[in-house]
Amino acid sequence: METELKRFIALGLVCISTIVSAQSSMTLWGRMDAGVQYLTNVAGQNGKRSNVWSADSGDDGASAWGMTGVEDIGDGYKVNFKLLDYFQVTNGVSWSPFWENAYVGMSGPFGSFRVGQDDSIIKDGNYDFDPFSQQDIGLASLVRNANWPNFSNTFSYYSPTFMGFDVAFQSSLSGVAGQFNSGRTTGMQLTYRLGAFSARTIYQEVRDANGQFSDLYAAQKQLFVGTMYNGSLFTVQASYTYMAAPDAPRDQPRYADYGWFGMTYHPLGPFTAMAAVYHIHQRDGHGSATLVDIGSTYALSKRTYLYATMGYLINGQHTNFSATAQTPDSPYNPPTGHNQLGFFAGIMHYF
Repeated sequence: METELKRFIALGLVCISTIVSAQSSMTLWGRMDAGVQYLTNVAGQNGKRSNVWSADSGDDGASAWGMTGVEDIGDGYKVNFKLLDYFQVTNGVSWSPFWENAYVGMSGPFGSFRVGQDDSIIKDGNYDFDPFSQQDIGLASLVRNANWPNFSNTFSYYSPTFMGFDVAFQSSLSGVAGQFNSGRTTGMQLTYRLGAFSARTIYQEVRDANGQFSDLYAAQKQLFVGTMYNGSLFTVQASYTYMAAPDAPRDQPRYADYGWFGMTYHPLGPFTAMAAVYHIHQRDGHGSATLVDIGSTYALSKRTYLYATMGYLINGQHTNFSATAQTPDSPYNPPTGHNQLGFFAGIMHYF
């Protein structure tokens, strides 16, 4: 009798273990991106310009590792979390521990929400509409990462799809008592999908420590409109973004028009080719810039591929944008009014 009881207990534990493993999961994942980069007209000391070859990490998609977990709590509801950290392959140093994503959320018939350190809604939203998927030479270059930020103390909600439409909302606060507008961000998104066609509009506000829109590339309002046709052989994407920082100093740009048009050729097989033109116009005489990109990828396997991209940046008389997605004070910024050629090639591996 005792032996039979032990058998039933053992069988019960196996069943419970099987049920738990079926209802929950945790994944540890990562990717490594390493390559070489060549840039012309790099600003150096004493205003001198030079061409630079360098080893680089993250030109196609920053090297990262992360953890994701899902717990099925029944009736279509799931609890989930995500931790994501970026690091440099060239030196092994983390950019800033879990600055990218560190959130917990829930999904169900109502849609999904998450709370914590999160991508901005405009970063998540325009990714699908960028021909170069936010590569280092591409989308973020001409707006100095204004459409690629992350926020803390963030609440994000994404609705289910109804009649082809879905909506999203995001808000983050400073977390400081009595300072409601300090560093506050708000964003809203509307998407429509019909077969191979999709369209999306996003409105986002980012305020400075004083609650103002004081910097076109750091504390501003943005209105994004993007369209995409994803066919069997070609994907065509176009976008327009209006940027405004009405509280910026008079000698700094306050308003800008930014957009791109691109095409991707993806036949059956390992090869993909992309081409796009990005353009920004800073109003009130603050200059314009245009970036022309061509690139390709070649898949060695489902988790490993080679990439190469070349971009030529044409700076206006009063502008000094970089061909790579760097901050305004980066040494990669070319001297004012000079053009820049950027080239990078490398290998990306997911594990």
